[in-house]
Amino acid sequence: MKGLRIGVIGTGHMGKNHVRILSEERCFDLIGVYDTDIRQAHEVADKKEIKVYEDIDELLNDAEAVVIAVPSSIHREIALKAAKAGVNALVEKPLATTSEDALIIKEAFEKAGLKLAVGHIERFNPVFRELQKLTESEQVYCIESVRYSPYSGSGRITDTSVVEDLMIHDVDLVCALMKEKSIRSVSGTGEKVRSSQTDFATGLFRFDDDTHAVINASRVSQNKERRLTVHTVEKCIIADLLERTLSIYKSTNLTIDLTRDNSYVQDSVVQKVYIPLVEPLRAELISFYEAVANGKDILVGGEDGINAISICQQIIRSINEK
Repeated sequence: MKGLRIGVIGTGHMGKNHVRILSEERCFDLIGVYDTDIRQAHEVADKKEIKVYEDIDELLNDAEAVVIAVPSSIHREIALKAAKAGVNALVEKPLATTSEDALIIKEAFEKAGLKLAVGHIERFNPVFRELQKLTESEQVYCIESVRYSPYSGSGRITDTSVVEDLMIHDVDLVCALMKEKSIRSVSGTGEKVRSSQTDFATGLFRFDDDTHAVINASRVSQNKERRLTVHTVEKCIIADLLERTLSIYKSTNLTIDLTRDNSYVQDSVVQKVYIPLVEPLRAELISFYEAVANGKDILVGGEDGINAISICQQIIRSINEK
């Protein structure tokens, strides 16, 4: 099987992970990497015995597709280079720093007839994918999301707020779960704790049928959590994205043998759902391959990227106004 000729632009934390998986999957032909930091690029490339490109245009000329894993402030610049060169791209989240720039990127790829994927990796978390299946036929009235991380100084992005840094993941997940509903209003509140930007934030969505979602995100908590709780008329479903567990709670009025002294009442039933072990980033890259090589639909594309950024901008405006 001929592998898809692909390169990685940016060899930071996410770039390294992309290189690891792309070098392992036979459907890809990883041709090399590009980074303005040549030393770092060699540290990543030399381990896999792949080429370090010192000219980004040379990489784009050799590739059919690229992964763009550079700082979000230059996503627009690099993505437009790829589109102009006729190269399909998977751009790490967020697609751009503003919804306006994200729209420009999306339109450039559409005009060139190219595939554009956005790296909202949690969409490929097997727990979330199972949650989507479970809620398809349910009447959802509320979603609660929690994404907490401890403060880690220079190890965490602090030049943007926690909304763009972490909350954007769950903004995208909530929109994917409520895809048939339109958002009527968005508001937010937040606190600066350890940086000059908002470090703890809460976003509130209200949808056109009066269902709602509450999203909490923190990068200054003492604990680490990644959890979605979906309340439906019949069930409560808790998806732990970190522990990779999914539990379904359903109330019941089952009474066991009232004639006995040790009779008892069971007021709820809990079901645990088996979740397959799938690395989300690997699933994301395979999905991108299928779209580029076999013409399948992009699961998370430009429109999703624009939507997530636009909602985050509304939350940030609401926080700043308060």
